[in-house]
Amino acid sequence: MKKLKLKVNFDVCTFCNHQCNFCSNPDNRTIKSQVNIEQYSKVMDNISKYIEIEELGLSAKGEVLINKDLANIIKISKEKYNIKYLYISSNGALFVKEKIDELLSAGLDSTKFSINAVTKETYKKIHNQDDFDIVIENLKYLIEAKKIKFINHKIFISSVTTIDKNLLEKKFEELLGKENMQYINDIFVFKLDYTSKFEETKSNEIITKGCPIPFNEVYINSDCSLGFCCKDYFDEINFGSLLNNDFLDLYHCKQYEDIRKMHIKKEFPNNHLCKNCLLYKKENDV
Repeated sequence: MKKLKLKVNFDVCTFCNHQCNFCSNPDNRTIKSQVNIEQYSKVMDNISKYIEIEELGLSAKGEVLINKDLANIIKISKEKYNIKYLYISSNGALFVKEKIDELLSAGLDSTKFSINAVTKETYKKIHNQDDFDIVIENLKYLIEAKKIKFINHKIFISSVTTIDKNLLEKKFEELLGKENMQYINDIFVFKLDYTSKFEETKSNEIITKGCPIPFNEVYINSDCSLGFCCKDYFDEINFGSLLNNDFLDLYHCKQYEDIRKMHIKKEFPNNHLCKNCLLYKKENDV
């Protein structure tokens, strides 16, 4: 059997040390759990029989650095499962020097810092933690590590903000130093309506555009179940555990196939997760 070529996002920890005011994580509907190395290996053995993993993300709904097995997870991903490109997203507060050296040495290819303010005061209001100075210092150390030893490591910054990208880049230049900006691969700016505050939208006003996720990606929850999408903040769609079910049986189950048909036809029941999705705007807004 020819293997499927898919991107995989394995959300190995949904606990978080911050409570960002735009995020779904503080909501008590968010399932909190994390994956240990034994569970991770069992799931990866299951899916790698059928998938040629083109890239692997290890974070989505929580703070991945809380997971104590993360270095071993990265190492086995590289050495046993031959993952070519492996990345995480983090608020950066726990990404101290020792952790940076450990994870990059284990094989981490890319890090995205989620920094949603450019002043200490605003950061505290948004993140509900007074970690701004710590995060900036950690990011500076990551840049130094890239300069000296890990030159191919990719560094990104993402920010949910009303500031436009050009101004945001200038602010980070002031914080990090102009000479360091060449080591930042890109800065991503997201508006609030991209986030989990989906109550602000109305499903009958949304036209879902072509979405690659049902066809090109696999999302695995922190309880090792096959989910549908990282935008499914409260686990509305769940296809079953990958610890005791064959991946291919779940991936081609009727529920999953029905969702793929909806995407092909671009027809969704009212209040369906995909119809409410904020990633895809009205067609006349594009």
